[in-house]
Amino acid sequence: MRLTRILRTTGFRLAAIYAGLFGFSVLVLFGVILWITSDALRQQLAATIESEVAALVEDHRTGGLSHAAEAIGQRLASGPESTNFYLLLDPQGRKIAGNLPALPPRNGWLQLRAPRERDGKHDGERDEDHGDDHEESDRHGLLALGKVLADGSFLLVGQEIHPIVEVEETIVRAYGWAFGVTVLLGGIGGVVLSLGFLRRVDAINRTSRAIIEGKLAERVPTRGTGDELDRLALNLNEMLDRVQVLMESLRHVSNDIAHDLRTPLGRLRQRLETARLRARSLEDYETAVDRAIIDTDAILATFSALLRIAQIESGARNAAFSTVDLSGVFRAIADAYGAVAEDRGQTLTAAVAPGIAIRGDRELLTQMLANLVENAIRHTPEGSAITVALERGADGPVGIVADTGPGIPPDAREKVFQRFYRLDRSRTTAGSGLGLSLVAAVAETHGIAIALADNKPGLEVRLRFAPPAS
Repeated sequence: MRLTRILRTTGFRLAAIYAGLFGFSVLVLFGVILWITSDALRQQLAATIESEVAALVEDHRTGGLSHAAEAIGQRLASGPESTNFYLLLDPQGRKIAGNLPALPPRNGWLQLRAPRERDGKHDGERDEDHGDDHEESDRHGLLALGKVLADGSFLLVGQEIHPIVEVEETIVRAYGWAFGVTVLLGGIGGVVLSLGFLRRVDAINRTSRAIIEGKLAERVPTRGTGDELDRLALNLNEMLDRVQVLMESLRHVSNDIAHDLRTPLGRLRQRLETARLRARSLEDYETAVDRAIIDTDAILATFSALLRIAQIESGARNAAFSTVDLSGVFRAIADAYGAVAEDRGQTLTAAVAPGIAIRGDRELLTQMLANLVENAIRHTPEGSAITVALERGADGPVGIVADTGPGIPPDAREKVFQRFYRLDRSRTTAGSGLGLSLVAAVAETHGIAIALADNKPGLEVRLRFAPPAS
């Protein structure tokens, strides 16, 4: 897998952006900590110098200039490695004590360079034992506080600031390493994330390519992590399942059309040919034409039903859904087919709960219920009882179309919704085998669950409608 491809991935770019933001945060944090630490150390150093100045001022107040000079001498003698610096001038500006050269008297804080000699000894003399230390002190300055005393003499106390600088340099080094490690780990993390992302994208691409090549059973692998790529894979697999079902349905429909329309078309051709060869009178021709028209109407009805199902399955009418009085639809169908059932020696009873409404297409729902009731009337013998009911269920409205006829065998209850499928005993009755296919298409469009059950005797079709949106 080429590095340039990894660098172009979204995962690497996101990781790089995150690493950059984190690195910037580290730099900001470093600046804040460096400033706080440096300020605290300088305040501590200033407090130490102020305390030393106050002590020497007190010595001068109690013992005069000589006592202050003696105190400075004791401090310098007790700590040859001390980073403290002193200067005491008499009122005439002459140096009395200290390890700093004479300076013009000045009150307040001063920033000075470290001297080249201490107590009359040059750096070279100190360098014999501590050359490195004094080279370091030469590179850094002094923070000093000057004070003109009451008798006109001048006191200056200072300390080297190189310990503060060393702390600052240590912080800079530490955060420099931290920044470098952050960038390095960000780059490594970006590469690792990109590799994982690319593997999963490649899996999707391989599956897509296999499906393009005709392997419709291929599916995108999932890891079970529930992340966005897993959810994408699940949605793609669900879409592929739907596409496979539609493709298989299309193949079955093509085969079914070829087989089921072959018979009526062959019969139509045979009748026309027979009329051409054998008809001897106008009445014979009219009879042949009438039969041909009947056969043609049946074929056209079949194609109309197929187009109707295709239109419903495409979801083209979903946008026109509105609130439908479902109770009114059930009552209208029961009233319309009551007389038809009575003419066939059957009874149709209705038990419809009032005030039930759902969102949908009234025309499609009416056609779905009409097909179910027509099937019940057409495929049950004289004396059968047919029931049309609508009731409120715990999970939404429930519609029922039941009869006391011969019913449908359990192994055929799923097949009856397929296009052109007909039971053996139904092949002698009129119809194309598309009525229940249309019912299934309308039900799927409206989110209606259909269940076929034994009515003992007969068949019960139970429709579970989706609950109305609150």
